Amino acid sequence: MKRIFKVTALLLSLMIAFQCVFSSAAAFDDKSMTQEEWNDRYAQLRDENTLPTLCVGADETQLNICWHADAKTAQPKVRLAKNADMSGYVEFTGENTPAETQEQVVCRVTMTGIEKNTTYYYQWLGDNGWSEAYKYESKGFDSYKMMLIGDIQIGGQSTDNPEEQSRIGYVWQSVLDEALTKNPDISFLLSPGDNTSTGKAADEWQTLLMPEYTRSLPLALAIGNHDKKGMMYEYYTHMPNEFFGQYFTGLDRDFWFRYGDVLYLVFDACSGSAADHRAMAAEAVEANPDAKWRIGVMHQGLYAPGIAMLEPETNMLLNAVFQPIYEMYDLDIVFTGHTHMQGRSNFISDGVVVGMAESGKTYKDPNGIIYLNTNACCDQGSMEDMYLWPYTAYAFEDADVTTYSTVEFTDTTMSVKTFRGDNSELLDSITIEKTKGFDDNPVSVFFRTLLYKVVEFLGLVYMKIDEVVVSIRGGHF
Repeated sequence: MKRIFKVTALLLSLMIAFQCVFSSAAAFDDKSMTQEEWNDRYAQLRDENTLPTLCVGADETQLNICWHADAKTAQPKVRLAKNADMSGYVEFTGENTPAETQEQVVCRVTMTGIEKNTTYYYQWLGDNGWSEAYKYESKGFDSYKMMLIGDIQIGGQSTDNPEEQSRIGYVWQSVLDEALTKNPDISFLLSPGDNTSTGKAADEWQTLLMPEYTRSLPLALAIGNHDKKGMMYEYYTHMPNEFFGQYFTGLDRDFWFRYGDVLYLVFDACSGSAADHRAMAAEAVEANPDAKWRIGVMHQGLYAPGIAMLEPETNMLLNAVFQPIYEMYDLDIVFTGHTHMQGRSNFISDGVVVGMAESGKTYKDPNGIIYLNTNACCDQGSMEDMYLWPYTAYAFEDADVTTYSTVEFTDTTMSVKTFRGDNSELLDSITIEKTKGFDDNPVSVFFRTLLYKVVEFLGLVYMKIDEVVVSIRGGHF
């Protein structure tokens, strides 16, 4: 009898293990495409603009989605079910908001009640009725892995160039295919900005959304200087907790969201409104006092390898605006982009290296903040002697190679890994073990806030000057 019991227990254990492995491996259905298949898809869809954007919600139990529809007939409705035939669905209704043309509106809906490790199917109501059912698989909430890809920049560095746009689109498709095949447990994708090239073209967003992986992969998209050249970001995203502040204008906005024990603060670094950025950080931190980790996201690379140190705007202005905020609210890591160079800093506090952060090592309760800068899909950069900067812990100097990073959280650790985008070769890794809470020193915060008033004033002056400069040169560059 005991033998039968042991054999049965063993078989059950193997079945459970198999189910876990199978479920994990099937997290993202195979959406790989050949170059020819991509070219056909691009030719078929490039002149439309009705693909949906699946976005992160305010927390892990929510999903946001938006899409364009005919202004006369649009209904902002989404159905969510646990069955592929959509039986037993729950219907969510959102709102219609203006689009870039009068003929269309943007339908925005929030799906709620998402449970962990559950397979869902959803449909949105478009111009041709209900869409086909798309699968979304939620992952764990307490422990999970997210992915970081920067400067997707659909359209490359060109304007009105369909060939280049399609080329970058296929690179984007290929990196997603490689990353999600090797990391089927990704919960969402975070971009530190420059999602498109001109900021003015709807077809760039259509191309960004062409990979079908984006139907199953929620996006959290920061604003970059290329996004800021126009207003299209406004019409193709549905980010949670958008913060428009007191002094922000036009496209300016920050946003924040919570996923598990991690609080993400996403800043519009193309705006010098220091007062608004600090107010957003304060709002988010105060609303999430129990978060174990605090992550910052901005476009420009404060401590990126290479040319970042040589850019006065980044090294002086943006450092003055954002670094005090990151110190004030005791952030663990900051994700950046902009320079098209993959790299990572040592531990930095108030502009000074306070500890080494060697690749492959684990650090327990370190002092200081790590800054991770992403490479680009559009055109990768290289610069010799990137290690000469004292703050640089790692830099990837191989030009014309895409990269992606994963960030995995457990109860006590955050593991950051960077891979090649073509074969997932591990390039860099570091793990932070956290056993202490945040160092929210009220005296320090008081004096930092007092001194920061000067930065807030200078930030407003800069904004006025920047408005004139942007109007002369026709947008952010």
